[in-house]
Amino acid sequence: MATALQQQLAAIAANSTHQLDLKAQKARHSKSLLFEPRDAAGQSFDTIFQSCYEGFEELCMLDARFSAFGRSLFSEQSKDEDRTQMTAAENEELDRTLEAFLGLVGARLLLRPAMKAVEWLVRRFRIQEYNTEAVLLTFLPYHTSHIFPSLLSILPDQLPPMFRFLQPYAASLQSPPRHAVLAAAINNQAFFSAFSQYVLRVARARHHSAVLLGFWASITAQAVNGMVDATKSGREAVRKQREEDLLLRVLPILQSALSIKGVPELYLGACMIMTILATKASLADNVLDAMMEAVAGSWSSQNVEDGLTCLAIMAEEKEHVSLPKRVTRAVLEVEEPTRLLQDLARRHRVDKLVLGIALSGVEFDSRPDMSALIQESAQRHHLDFSKLIPQLALTSADAESDVLMLDAPEQQEVLEGGMGDVADQGTADFGLATLPDRGRCLSFLGADGDETFEHYLSVFEKACLTDEGLTSFLDHQQLRWKQAFKKTTSLTFLARVWTSSRVPLARARALETATAKLQSRGPVKAMDMQVLLPYAIVALSDASQRSRTAAATMCTVIRELCGDGDKELEQTQIWSMESVYGPSTTPFHPLVVDSIKKFIDSALLPMLEDCALDGQHILQALPDVLGGSESATRGPGAKETKAMKTALRGDVCTFLASHAAVTPGLQAKHTLLVILNRIGKAASDARKTVLLLFVKQWATVSSENLQTTCSAEGLSKRELDDVIIGSMSHRSSDELTTLQEIATGDAVPEVRSTAVERLRDLFSAMKVATQITIADWLLELAIGDADISNDALEALRDLRYPTEVLVHMVETCPNASDLLDEPSTTKKRRTSKATVSTPRKPDPARLDAAIRRITLVLEILENAKLEKRPQLLKGLFNLLGELHQYKTLVGSQLVYLQGLLMGCLLAVVNGLKDNSTDTEIDRSVIRADLIVETVRTTSSTQVHNTALLLISGLASWAPELVLHSVMPLFTFMSTTLLRQSDEYSAHVTDQTVSRIVPPLAASLKKRGKDLVSGASELLLSFTAAYEHVPLHRRDGLFQHLVQTLGDTESLFAVSAMLIERYSTDSRVTPFVSDLMAHFPATTQLLALKQYLNLVFDALKPKRTLSNVILGFGERDAAQIEASTETLLQALARLMENSNLRKRIAKVFAKGDSEADTLRSTYSQLLEQTMQLTRDLRSNEELRNAASHVLTALLGLTPTKDFIESSAQLMQTGSNETRQQVFRSLEARVVQAKRGDTALQQTYLEVLPNCCVFVASEQPVAVRHAAITCMDQIVEKYGKRDRAAVLQAAETVAGSAALGSEDVSLRTMSVLCLSSMVEVLGDEFIPILPLVLSKALDYLEDTLSQGQAKSNNRLQGAAFGFTVAVLDHLPWMFSADYLDRTLELSAISYNSGSAGSSTFSEMVAAKVQPEALLSSLDRTFTTIEEGCSADAIYQHMEVLRRAIQQNSRRDLKQQSATIFSLLLKAFDLRRSKSLEEDDGSEELFAFVDTIALDLVLKLDDQTFRPFFIRLIEWATTGLPKKDPHGRLARMTSLYSFTHRFFEQLQSIVTSYASYLLENTAHLLNTLPVKTEEERILLNAILQTFTSNFSHDQDDFWQAPDHFNAIAAPLLSQLEKAKVLQVTERITPAITELAAAAASPDHHKAMNTTIMAYMRHESAPVRLAAVKCERAVTGELGLDWLALLPEMLPFISELQEDDDEEVEKETIRWTRQIEEVTGESLEGMLQ
Repeated sequence: MATALQQQLAAIAANSTHQLDLKAQKARHSKSLLFEPRDAAGQSFDTIFQSCYEGFEELCMLDARFSAFGRSLFSEQSKDEDRTQMTAAENEELDRTLEAFLGLVGARLLLRPAMKAVEWLVRRFRIQEYNTEAVLLTFLPYHTSHIFPSLLSILPDQLPPMFRFLQPYAASLQSPPRHAVLAAAINNQAFFSAFSQYVLRVARARHHSAVLLGFWASITAQAVNGMVDATKSGREAVRKQREEDLLLRVLPILQSALSIKGVPELYLGACMIMTILATKASLADNVLDAMMEAVAGSWSSQNVEDGLTCLAIMAEEKEHVSLPKRVTRAVLEVEEPTRLLQDLARRHRVDKLVLGIALSGVEFDSRPDMSALIQESAQRHHLDFSKLIPQLALTSADAESDVLMLDAPEQQEVLEGGMGDVADQGTADFGLATLPDRGRCLSFLGADGDETFEHYLSVFEKACLTDEGLTSFLDHQQLRWKQAFKKTTSLTFLARVWTSSRVPLARARALETATAKLQSRGPVKAMDMQVLLPYAIVALSDASQRSRTAAATMCTVIRELCGDGDKELEQTQIWSMESVYGPSTTPFHPLVVDSIKKFIDSALLPMLEDCALDGQHILQALPDVLGGSESATRGPGAKETKAMKTALRGDVCTFLASHAAVTPGLQAKHTLLVILNRIGKAASDARKTVLLLFVKQWATVSSENLQTTCSAEGLSKRELDDVIIGSMSHRSSDELTTLQEIATGDAVPEVRSTAVERLRDLFSAMKVATQITIADWLLELAIGDADISNDALEALRDLRYPTEVLVHMVETCPNASDLLDEPSTTKKRRTSKATVSTPRKPDPARLDAAIRRITLVLEILENAKLEKRPQLLKGLFNLLGELHQYKTLVGSQLVYLQGLLMGCLLAVVNGLKDNSTDTEIDRSVIRADLIVETVRTTSSTQVHNTALLLISGLASWAPELVLHSVMPLFTFMSTTLLRQSDEYSAHVTDQTVSRIVPPLAASLKKRGKDLVSGASELLLSFTAAYEHVPLHRRDGLFQHLVQTLGDTESLFAVSAMLIERYSTDSRVTPFVSDLMAHFPATTQLLALKQYLNLVFDALKPKRTLSNVILGFGERDAAQIEASTETLLQALARLMENSNLRKRIAKVFAKGDSEADTLRSTYSQLLEQTMQLTRDLRSNEELRNAASHVLTALLGLTPTKDFIESSAQLMQTGSNETRQQVFRSLEARVVQAKRGDTALQQTYLEVLPNCCVFVASEQPVAVRHAAITCMDQIVEKYGKRDRAAVLQAAETVAGSAALGSEDVSLRTMSVLCLSSMVEVLGDEFIPILPLVLSKALDYLEDTLSQGQAKSNNRLQGAAFGFTVAVLDHLPWMFSADYLDRTLELSAISYNSGSAGSSTFSEMVAAKVQPEALLSSLDRTFTTIEEGCSADAIYQHMEVLRRAIQQNSRRDLKQQSATIFSLLLKAFDLRRSKSLEEDDGSEELFAFVDTIALDLVLKLDDQTFRPFFIRLIEWATTGLPKKDPHGRLARMTSLYSFTHRFFEQLQSIVTSYASYLLENTAHLLNTLPVKTEEERILLNAILQTFTSNFSHDQDDFWQAPDHFNAIAAPLLSQLEKAKVLQVTERITPAITELAAAAASPDHHKAMNTTIMAYMRHESAPVRLAAVKCERAVTGELGLDWLALLPEMLPFISELQEDDDEEVEKETIRWTRQIEEVTGESLEGMLQ
């Protein structure tokens, strides 16, 4: 365990800034968001700042708020700030600034300028280490972007605890997924709080963005949702504690978010989170009130709608309706609150919010719109606020309201005393006085009861809220409540109410009241109340449990009223049997009392308990009982009851059906029919006797009359139609006929559609014969013009047909011949046989109907699963035949129909393939000819593809049926399908080939025919389509074709046909090579052999196979010969494939049976190829092609096998064959690897055999090939056996090779000997003199005879040999050889040959300096006299390399020779053989360069004598009678000295003393009349200008030196007439004035210059002024100290006769004024 000290040291190390650890500092500096670490490590802060500041400037242009940071984070001072040297307070201030900037830049992090700006914070302030939390929170909204992994890569190893969830992603540099961030927000309180506080801080600073706020809102909302879910588990106390902790953690954040004004996105996010809290957490009303106050107190005009939505949702979650007054006041103070609440009501429930506003005590007199809104909400909740708020009169009901189901005391509790007790209304008038008189209409279930029922119902719904109101209502005289058992009024009204009212309380009170009335009868006398039983059953399905409980009680009471004894049974009478549905209504079908009792006892009583709990139970259980199932009748504690008999069940169904038919209550009608529709056979009689007539009557009822009633009872007309029409079943033809009649009759449109849908639903249960009838009927409707044709069409498409129906539909499709108009019998008798009959025309209407019927039938078939329905084949093929006739009649291709029909046939045939053992299928119905005809006559690609797949499927199932028709298909494919580039077309092609070709090949073999000949048409189709097949499909297509036909039989044919057909396409041969590469080496070699056999066949007088597959039978001899040449050339290229060679080598290496087969095939192929070359001797073009084939063939096998097989060829073969063998061997040597020891020995053993053929008796070509081969062997493997190489060298150096008269053989021999020199080294010395002499002789011969250009190869070889000797035997180069080679090198260069350049480059490095320099000196004169400047340049280049590569000591020893050579080079200007345009100037400059290189290598002691000698050589070396030569030498001298002074500068300034006398003389005496004199003067001036400018030792201040040069130099101003003074003279004078920095010297120079200002020549005066200006500009005030002396001359010059002089003087005057700062105007006056 670590000690305390160790722990402290570890903590210090962890927090250390590594000030002294350079490696750590570099690693920290390399952390970058934009650059790779290795690039970032080398960047300075200046470089980084420059790049990042550009991004900051762009940010400032985007948002001016960034500008403030330009004075801190992005100031120049920031480059020098170091956080490690700053105080804690300074760091805190910097942290605040950094976090402010990060908050602002966070919105633009995906922009490049923002990333540049952040990069500066990373590199300079290391925010990833010091501000890790702020950086991560800034980047977190972009956690899925590409920038986040870059951030992770620079973070410290230890992240803050709240961000530990990022540790795995930082290690792998991957973006964290959203669920990881969400999980951290849910489970990590610190992260949740920090993230929220960061967002709030950014929002307060107004630096927020939509991206940040949206991310925060979504993450926080989901996190809160997850937190709430986490509080749901555990004990109650634990859950409450968790909820309190959650609220304490979340609510302060939301309160802060709501308090920030002007950020609507933040407000919306807070509202969203509060909504989640309110709906998912169990919050007390006081908490919700506080949240609502926070929401209402923070909204603005921008987000008031969001706030109202939040308030409405939270109000709905409260237990009490009341609202805080602050909330109410805030709602009412917004602009147009009513409109906002009304808009909100369309999306959310706002009733509690509105009612809470109403109960707040606020006056609404001034807000009538708000009063109306409150009234509407109260009406939906059936609340009366008339006492509390007098201006509101509220009476209404809402079936879905929970408040309505409460009694008055419960309402009082809900409204928290705000409304008071509704029961206090007492016996208030509910509109009883307005009830209409019903007259004689006693029953509300009668036909005339609807007129007044709605009025009575509305009064009842108000009255039933209190017991007093209900009593008052029942006591009304119109209801006859006390005579309820005698009169039908009251009980029928209540029955109508509990089945029709939409108010749950009204329904429950009606049931309870009626049940109480029945119970009040007591056991006085039994009474059959079966009339109410169907309505009680309907009530058992009520949505309200209170209603269902009351209904269950009523069923029990009805059973009790029926009595139990037989005596009671006889005396029991049916209540109101004749009048319940009115006097004019047909009585319902009653049940005897015993049946009622049994029905209730067996069916209803056992399920009442379950029905009271579940409103849907009765709808499922009662149909099960009446249908004969007993499982649903027994509840958990039910007693054993007897099952109902069939007759009783039928009677009960009829009983219920009769009530359903005659009841005016639509809800009751709907519920009873739902029950009956779920009963099967037991309800058949009820359907026939009762419902059949009812359904027919219902179909004719107008929808307008029913729509209002349906809406009042909460039903839709469509729903009711579905149930009524749904009462018809498939069990009787009458019912089906009724449905058909309704569908096609005068029924209302929606009922007709429903009838069609009912037939569709019943279709699957019908018998096959009935299904056929219905299908035909629907087909007729669908193709007709009836209103329900669309419904019939939809039904047809939705049905699932048995095979028999589909077969019937296909076989009953109309025939084309039946549609033609038949001529009358009279016309038939009158028509003569000789009379041409007029073609019959089809009836357009019938033709159109037939086409539509066929289309519909095929669409139905397309949607059916036809794979297992082979019975359709006959009808489909017949229909295909008919379709061809229809195309003729219509004049259209009917592409859509063809596609449908082909698809159907393909589906059936695909099923046949999977079930090929089915022997019951009649194969005679297959008509391949019809499929081919379809392909031939249509232009649709889709039909083509489907038809081809169909043929393919048939070929794999029954090949004998389609083989006779497939060839036209392949011809068609070549022009259409093969040219498509889509994947589906490729699939179709593959299927067609793989399924049709194998049986075709098997059929050809079975008949004894050649496969290639028999399938030639197929192959021609594919090869013809080659150029049109998309590139990406070609290889796979032809590979598949060859594999399917058989690679050993068809590969050669496909290859030959492609090559011959596309002879001009250079891409075909590589394609064929790639195609062959897909197959084994034995197959490829066999294909090449078969290919060669095809060539032999093409050369025969009587051709067979070539005529069939290449079409040679239709060509003349010239075309056949051209094609044969193409085939041979391609065959050679195929054999040259390196991949094939490798694969053959691998097979040979195995040594198994496959290798034996391959060797046998190769031997046969080699024999055939040699035979071919012999047969084609007379045809030069074909012979060359065959020779190439033989060469390529020889290169196929491995070297060892090749040498063994070629030995016989060398002995018995022709000279051409020997050449080919040598060339093949040479190629193998080139490709061989040096490290292959086995090949090394093999090749070296071949070397003596090659020497055998280097003999005089062998033809030159053979010798040449042998030497070439030897050269390659020696170059690569010669060092392994030097003895063999020396023997070979002696052979090559003999008269049969090197001594041959043939130039090419000489060349090859020299090249080979060059390689041997490299290999043998010293061992080559014995034969070197002979070979070197011969090589130089040949070189001299070619140059002397003027054949340099024609013998470039020989020259290159000769120089190559000299280079090899220099490289390996340089000491063998004697002086004679060296002189001779240098001269020949120059001559070669002079003649335009570049072969000597390598020699010239190497000779300086390899030959000793003494020998080389002496040779250069000896040969210079010869080369100068006979060669061009370029050749001399090359010669001097050798001298320069010698100077550069040799040491100072060696050069000093050979200085005499070098100086002698340099003097000759300097004298080149005097040579008369040099012309001006032959590169002389470059040569002269190059000589100066060489001399300077030498100067840099020598010391002063050695060079100074040469310099003096050079001056004497130039000045006195020639007599005065040779002025041209003297000028040339002077020019060379001063050209060199200029470069000399320019390069060595002040070091050699004193050397000018040797030139002063000669220079002064030349300046005084040199007439500038010729170009040579002008060049010399310029050289002199340049030389001394350079010397003046680099004088740092006051050399020119010495009077002797200055006086010697000043006067001669200034006198050059007089030459202004012939020279440009400003180019050379003025700069020289200016530099002299600067160097001679003495007042006396300046005065002397100024006096002389001013004297020239009064010269009679204007150019001289102008030159003097310009000179003064130049000196003034250079020296400034130092020169203007002589201004007093200048003023008189300036005054004179301002009035000079020459305008240019006057202007230049003015410029000089202004210049003087600028320098002195004073005006000269007063001085000049």
